[in-house]
Amino acid sequence: MAKLILIAAAAAVMALGGQLLHVPQAQAVTCYGDYCSGQDPFASGCAADAHLEDGASVYGSYGESYVQLWWSATCKTNWATANHYAPSIKAVQDTGYEQGYGGFDGAQSWSKMIYSPVHHVKAVISGAWGVTQTTYI
Repeated sequence: MAKLILIAAAAAVMALGGQLLHVPQAQAVTCYGDYCSGQDPFASGCAADAHLEDGASVYGSYGESYVQLWWSATCKTNWATANHYAPSIKAVQDTGYEQGYGGFDGAQSWSKMIYSPVHHVKAVISGAWGVTQTTYI
């Protein structure tokens, strides 16, 4: 019985793992300010203190697709993530400046970062269903 409980708990943890933000092991931040624009949030260490700003989702034949907007207080940057391979992903600033696809780890895609301590940013993905985006935050 204890073995079954342990297996069920391990399966639950693995199932939830796909819903968590991809965060590599702790590392020093390698950029600051506008030097972070166009860089990878995970490779730069900016994702270490990230918090979710907003999210949007759409349901299709393969289930829920979502896009999320993240913020790093340390780096003063925003970026987008999606729960699938999304080469169309981007973070868009209210000035029209944008950063596109940054990577995919087998579970989620993300955009490159935008330094944006003053301007508002939204996360955007598009596909056969149309466009899914967050509000400007």
